[in-house]
Amino acid sequence: MHEPLKGRIEEYLQGDGHMPDVEQHLEACESCRQELTLMSQQSELLRTLRTEVEPGPGFYARVLSRIDSQTKTSVWSIFSDSLFAKRLSYASITFLLLLGTYFVSTAETNQPLVASSPESILAGDEQLRPVGTDPQRDREVVLVNLATFQE
Repeated sequence: MHEPLKGRIEEYLQGDGHMPDVEQHLEACESCRQELTLMSQQSELLRTLRTEVEPGPGFYARVLSRIDSQTKTSVWSIFSDSLFAKRLSYASITFLLLLGTYFVSTAETNQPLVASSPESILAGDEQLRPVGTDPQRDREVVLVNLATFQE
């Protein structure tokens, strides 16, 4: 097609208004007239094929109920439908979080415990020894800690 018809062919076919430049071009150009005739015939065929049929009453409800009946229920839908199942899953998650926190916080370290408080140094120990090796010394350290405790 030629330039005047390129972008305005649909407007001309719909008959939106008077387009003198398009009409002049169509009078002068046989190939564009034939193209326009073919396009208008195709448009007419499409209009005849388009039938506006309204579905019967209850059509949409039947379609939706058929879709609902054909869907498979998932195992996970048990947890989303039941209030008890939701509460059970929340309680399980909370329990696992608390249990994990307990295990992380009570994890045993491989480092020996060493009394390095100022009270144990003041008690006369020149050499720091691990706690738990000498029960008498441990009692003395606790006694010094209690005696010098201030809030």
